[in-house]
Amino acid sequence: MRGIAAAIVVFYHLVLAFTPKGAGAVPRGHGVLDLLTQFVLGMLNGGAAVTVFFVLSGFILSLPFARDRRISRMLAALLKRWPRLACLTVIACLFAFVLISWSGQEYKHAARLIGAGWLASHGNSPIRPENLTWEGAIQEGLIKVFTQGEVKFDSPLWTMRIELFCSFAIFFVAPVLFAIRSWTLRWVLVAMAIYIVGTGYPFTFFADFLVGAVLAMLFAEGRLPVLGNKTAALLGVLGLYLFSFTYQQALLIHVPLKLLLAPRFSHYVWDAGAGLIIIVLLENPAVRRAFSGSWAAWLGLLSFPIYLLHGPIMLSAGSVAFMDGVGQLGVTGAALAAAFCTILLTLLCAMPLAWVDQRWTRLLARLTRPLAGTLPVAEVTAMKNAQAGAGAFFGQKDV
Repeated sequence: MRGIAAAIVVFYHLVLAFTPKGAGAVPRGHGVLDLLTQFVLGMLNGGAAVTVFFVLSGFILSLPFARDRRISRMLAALLKRWPRLACLTVIACLFAFVLISWSGQEYKHAARLIGAGWLASHGNSPIRPENLTWEGAIQEGLIKVFTQGEVKFDSPLWTMRIELFCSFAIFFVAPVLFAIRSWTLRWVLVAMAIYIVGTGYPFTFFADFLVGAVLAMLFAEGRLPVLGNKTAALLGVLGLYLFSFTYQQALLIHVPLKLLLAPRFSHYVWDAGAGLIIIVLLENPAVRRAFSGSWAAWLGLLSFPIYLLHGPIMLSAGSVAFMDGVGQLGVTGAALAAAFCTILLTLLCAMPLAWVDQRWTRLLARLTRPLAGTLPVAEVTAMKNAQAGAGAFFGQKDV
């Protein structure tokens, strides 16, 4: 699911970069074909895909506390979270510096021909290539992207500050929620937390992590029902419908939701969609088998590197490919060539970064293991049983 969400973000940004109207272009008319087209366009929802990332983070980071709620376990999780993220963000920013230094202002020339505002703004992060340095890339990837949300080099990294600090919050909240045995009290506390943080940026995103934590509790305690194929199909379609929701796109299929919800509540629609999709993937045997193969594990492992690298590659190499091809292929053909170049280079570069990510994560796990200590065999067995399905499904050995 995380890999699919990363792919959606890539295609969403490709549409923003290499089409004049971006993802807001919708068909006219009210026929069945138009409705289907609108639903497909709704799947290109970058905001909803980011919400999926955060809900999954809340789920995966909360799950270990189902059986191990010791202070040492929480401290180990806190200590390794920033290094686990920062290693890859530093590499991504240095990689972006190299690409920006090579491509220069080509993105502006491409944006002028296409009429794409997002590309002209360098992914909502305007830059002057001559003012960027490799030292600045290291500072941004190591510190500034987490403390200030600065994204001069790699604009998709705006999510890293939210990822880091909401992870820290979950490490404090999840042990408390798991320790409380009353589901009534759990629901009250979660609802209060969501209400207190409000709907303003960036605090709304904490609700995503809390939704993931609630799903982790339901899953670990065996409270999610096994879903038959018909029920799973209905919930899956509903989840995708909620995922595709956005106030920005004038999609007719979302009129009922817009009549019921104010714009400030639209983010929670994505939470509900992500939650339903996760439940279907976990609790329907057929769907779970289909998404538990080696291809799914690899896609999951590549998802974080794909997310980190696609932006710089698209804005630099993609723009160069567009400008090189526009004379012979025209604007549409050059845009397709730029998209193909972006996807191919992103996959090729994501593979070695995924290898680094795996080794780095395992090293951090070994370094913090003495702090976390050792659980009794019975506790280890129980925790592994609780996490076995999710661990295999998401293709992760350590978080």
